Amino acid sequence: MEKGIITIGRQYGSQGRAVGKMLAQRLGCAFYDKEELARIARGRDYEEVREFYEEQPVDSLLYAIAMNNEEGEVGRIPFARIRELCGNGPCVLIGRCGNEIFREKQDAVSIFIHGDMEKRVQYVTETEGISAHGAKKKIDRVDEERASFHRYYTHREWGRADAYELCLDSSVLGADKCAEVIFDYLKIRGLF
Repeated sequence: MEKGIITIGRQYGSQGRAVGKMLAQRLGCAFYDKEELARIARGRDYEEVREFYEEQPVDSLLYAIAMNNEEGEVGRIPFARIRELCGNGPCVLIGRCGNEIFREKQDAVSIFIHGDMEKRVQYVTETEGISAHGAKKKIDRVDEERASFHRYYTHREWGRADAYELCLDSSVLGADKCAEVIFDYLKIRGLF
């Protein structure tokens, strides 16, 4: 892959991170998720953008304050850091409002991975060793936090199909096939 940024938004338990990791390995490019971004940022200005890198939930008071600020001002510094990091070559970026950060870039592809609740509950139950009831509660909480985080930084709704170039249902395809479909799509787009 010569140049390109693949951003992946995902519902909790949809295996979006696993899809992104498989895709990065197949493409031979950098992979940035919460852990990798935190590792890179710790040596620099981590505290300044920690909440953003860690996708910390945003409370309603902060959201109200942000809505009164100029659009984009809230995310200016963390967005600039992400652009700087991803501008060094091809990469896969998980979450962090990537679809909005790179909306205008011709060589960026934004993807959203979703799945039906039953399959997501099953996946979280199996991978985290918690009850189905606990998994459902965690999925609901994390998805709400992601929606709030996205709305706070972008003033847009998270997970809407029209905000992404490609949306895939991992409960139908599975993680492997999602990665394969994305890979084929990148070839069609001429990015690989």
